[in-house]
Amino acid sequence: MTVLELKNTLNLILAIGMTYDQYSELNKAYAKQGKTSGEQKESYVGYTKLGAARLRRWEKLYKSEQEYLDEITSLVSPGEQWLVFSETWCGDAAHMLPFVHQWSKHAKVPLRIIMRDEHPTLMDEFLTNGGRSIPKLVRISADGMVLGTYGPRPSALVAHLAEWKSKASFDYKEWTLFAQDWYNQDKGKSIESDFIELLSK
Repeated sequence: MTVLELKNTLNLILAIGMTYDQYSELNKAYAKQGKTSGEQKESYVGYTKLGAARLRRWEKLYKSEQEYLDEITSLVSPGEQWLVFSETWCGDAAHMLPFVHQWSKHAKVPLRIIMRDEHPTLMDEFLTNGGRSIPKLVRISADGMVLGTYGPRPSALVAHLAEWKSKASFDYKEWTLFAQDWYNQDKGKSIESDFIELLSK
């Protein structure tokens, strides 16, 4: 896309994207119905159920420190908005979105979420190492320009994944168990640190 095409597309998408509450309710409804966003694969349905449980957990447990919320608020640009590509089956999204929602709410930054597979052309503007990795957050200025991106996972966990993948014995199922435990132990601290860095650029 040209810069103008991307700007116009982002403005249109922001107008139709889901709020966090809508996304969270959809995820939980799908989990109850045995459905998922995107392709209706059995594994994705299982991941959607896990995602719903994780959303509930973080919505209940995570509370940002006031000092951190104030710092986030001081760093956002006037009129900026946040757009996140996700899917209900995405494990990393369930660990990130509740935090981002809380920050956006305090800083009064509009947050909209769209499904990756429903917007492949736009998603291809925000690839990670050539792949459509999610969640992917895009900071968008008041005049529709991209200010920066974040995702699909905290930088500390990216380093762990690189280390795991460097071994011939890499097992994806074992990795997901490690990542889940890492998120539970980290309690959002790494995402908080990464986000300050993102907003400071």
